[in-house]
Amino acid sequence: MLQKEKSPTRLANSTTSKKITTNIDTPIQYLKGVGPRIASIFATKNIHTIKDLLFYFPRTYEDRSQFKTISQLDAGAKATLKLNILSKRRFSMRNRKSILEVRCSDQTGTMSLKWFYSPKGLESQLTPGKNIIISGTVKKYLSRHEIIHPEVSFKENTVDSGRVIPVYSEIEGISTRQLRKMIFFALENHKKTLKEDLPLHLLKKHCLPALEQAIETIHFPSKEISLDDIATFNTPQQHRLIYEEFLKFEYIVLKQRLHMEKKFSTSFSMDQSLKSYQSLAKLLPFELTDDQKKSITTIIEDLSFSHPMNRLIQGDVGSGKTAVAFLTASAVLAQGNQAAFMAPTEILAEQHYKNACNLFSNKLNVCLLTGKTSTPERQGIQNRLNRGEPLLLIGTHALLEDPVVFKSLDYILIDEQQRFGVEQRRTLRNKGIRKDLINHKEIHPHTLVLTATPIPRTLALTAYGDLSISSIKQRPPGRKFIPTKVIRPKQKKSAFEHIRKQLQKGQQAYFIYPLVNESEAEGFTSLKSAIKESEHLSNVIFPEFKVGLLHGKMKPDEKQKIMEEFKNNTIQVLVSTTVIEVGVDVPNATVMVIEHAERFGLSQLHQLRGRVGRSELESYCFLFTSNQFNEISEQRLCTLEKTNDGFEIAEADLKIRGPGEFLGKRQSGSLPFQMANLVRDRHWLMKAREDALALLKKDPELKTFPENFPLARYFAQEGNLMSDILKTS
Repeated sequence: MLQKEKSPTRLANSTTSKKITTNIDTPIQYLKGVGPRIASIFATKNIHTIKDLLFYFPRTYEDRSQFKTISQLDAGAKATLKLNILSKRRFSMRNRKSILEVRCSDQTGTMSLKWFYSPKGLESQLTPGKNIIISGTVKKYLSRHEIIHPEVSFKENTVDSGRVIPVYSEIEGISTRQLRKMIFFALENHKKTLKEDLPLHLLKKHCLPALEQAIETIHFPSKEISLDDIATFNTPQQHRLIYEEFLKFEYIVLKQRLHMEKKFSTSFSMDQSLKSYQSLAKLLPFELTDDQKKSITTIIEDLSFSHPMNRLIQGDVGSGKTAVAFLTASAVLAQGNQAAFMAPTEILAEQHYKNACNLFSNKLNVCLLTGKTSTPERQGIQNRLNRGEPLLLIGTHALLEDPVVFKSLDYILIDEQQRFGVEQRRTLRNKGIRKDLINHKEIHPHTLVLTATPIPRTLALTAYGDLSISSIKQRPPGRKFIPTKVIRPKQKKSAFEHIRKQLQKGQQAYFIYPLVNESEAEGFTSLKSAIKESEHLSNVIFPEFKVGLLHGKMKPDEKQKIMEEFKNNTIQVLVSTTVIEVGVDVPNATVMVIEHAERFGLSQLHQLRGRVGRSELESYCFLFTSNQFNEISEQRLCTLEKTNDGFEIAEADLKIRGPGEFLGKRQSGSLPFQMANLVRDRHWLMKAREDALALLKKDPELKTFPENFPLARYFAQEGNLMSDILKTS
């Protein structure tokens, strides 16, 4: 057991003199050394109980078992040393603040320890002649080694020295040393009350340790644990927590899918659906790809079932997802029912509406509802819906408003679904729920969500695990590879000349900036803004061409006017923010320039690149970088130079930026993994998913076999709190 050491820092006392019996679920303020003040700090990190504290895991580890001498020190490196105090003094700075300096030695030399703010009680303990153990980052000052604010121990083999120690993410107001001691005390006194949730047969199956051992080892590794293994999350104890997080998560997600399959929906005849789709497909000016045909057939099969479809169709930029959406909607309309297609922006909704009209020569009964729709037009649309007219209503968030009521909404389509929140998707879905007048069952609509950001497999199994997934990987005939080039500041002049040549041919270009105006920079004064740069491009770079400006702060009418002028080639250069990221289709635009490209995610850059290359014309993408461009940024952007494959780019983006890039408004808390990592631990994800499926098959409610009761208790008490967040519809 580790030696206890009197802390030089006085911790807060409890607010009560009564002895309180504490356990793992006790509020954190009653843990020795905490109290209400520190408890309020912990609350900002969502640490409310002793259990929450034990599940606040180290972000890395530091080896303090190996001691160095002063002669072995290297500036910039961390080190642990055994020293003898020679002297101490306190001297004032020009700002009247004082510094505590302690001179120390070992058999190889001398060095200084300095504190600008020394913990209360520490200075009195640092007396000449005393032996101490210190740890910190070495610096050099006037050719002499020193450590600023080192951690000090007065005994070996304590919580802080003589071992591999945990390093936690900093919590402002609580020192690392305090936090380490609190967790050690909580473990020492409460680890026996940790409740085991996992069935024993699963732990044995994967040779995983008990929860108590896993938690203790993760916080305070024994000497038998390799630093390399624990630093790379490669110990059985870490695997146990990783597996548990994935298993609980997958159980909830997969149970939601099973729950959906128990609901009822309108069943559409496959024969009639196929006939209507094939009839409408003949009107298309292009041949559908095999992936599109396969997706349509799969969706039509889903629509024939009496339980709701809940499917995600993912496809690269320009792969033809919208055509699939229209053709499958026609199958619903042909059998007398209604459909709704929600898009994230008015520009995109209007584009979908025009495409539907143009592609199918008014053979698809479709209308448009946006914020700009007049009151008489709205009333006309509502009258058609009230009559039960088979209609595909395309719109924006306007579809969610209370006045919009459907009589038989049986098919919901959501474009770029990551741009919508869970509640918005649920509101639209609820508009289709109704009672069947014959058998009195509640009928739910079928749902198809679309995304042009391909989702990596590991993320699809987690955040979208309750969805069936179709992928369109083939590109329509005629779509060319878009050459992409990373442009450094010195190369911009030649890039502008290349762009000028394309404009002189009658083609057009996009210039994308991260900010609307400079006031948004919030300290990043080097960032270029769309408003200022549009003037520079118009007056200095391309004075012979018309430059237009488009951004999200403009009024809808203004945006519509600019887009129409760009589509008609009245404007040759369109300066914009990422408002044009999704869906904007101008075939004559052949150049995409993205300023400060290093500040965007790979998938977002790929989306922006997809705005060009939408015709037979050769297209180009230039990724302009700033002087802050570094080696990591170069590695990222080189991925775009090498490939136009959105699926490959998505996998790279997941590794670099994490799942937030793909989840959008699904909220960061929707993947509550403290230990698990989707990229590093994908093999444990697959094991957990397989086991979760087996549990749901044999004991779906976890009430049949006693060894499943603890897991059932977990879900009843706390696990289901996340289920609403995880729903994709």
